[in-house]
Amino acid sequence: MVDVIERKIQFTKTNTIFDKTDFYNNDEGELQAYNEMLMDINEMKEIEFVNKYLDIIMKISIKFEENEITDGNEIEKLSGYNNAVVSILKCINPIYEYEIKD
Repeated sequence: MVDVIERKIQFTKTNTIFDKTDFYNNDEGELQAYNEMLMDINEMKEIEFVNKYLDIIMKISIKFEENEITDGNEIEKLSGYNNAVVSILKCINPIYEYEIKD
């Protein structure tokens, strides 16, 4: 998992597919999530890791559903964070792409 997260960090930092200025906030959120997960993956058991990040995703989802976030930059950052977490959770179990409540 560490290698996967490190590759995602490297890709996010160096990719030339997307305009960096257009995706600055999204990339910032992704990098924040990847760095947090990189630290946690070494210190937590899998179930602890999964539960922590499922909880975070649920909290982000609630914020979006209840329109708690109105700043466009913050929305993009949280979207990037959310997408990064989901991409790693999918590596653990593909069901997390579809059912994050379990």
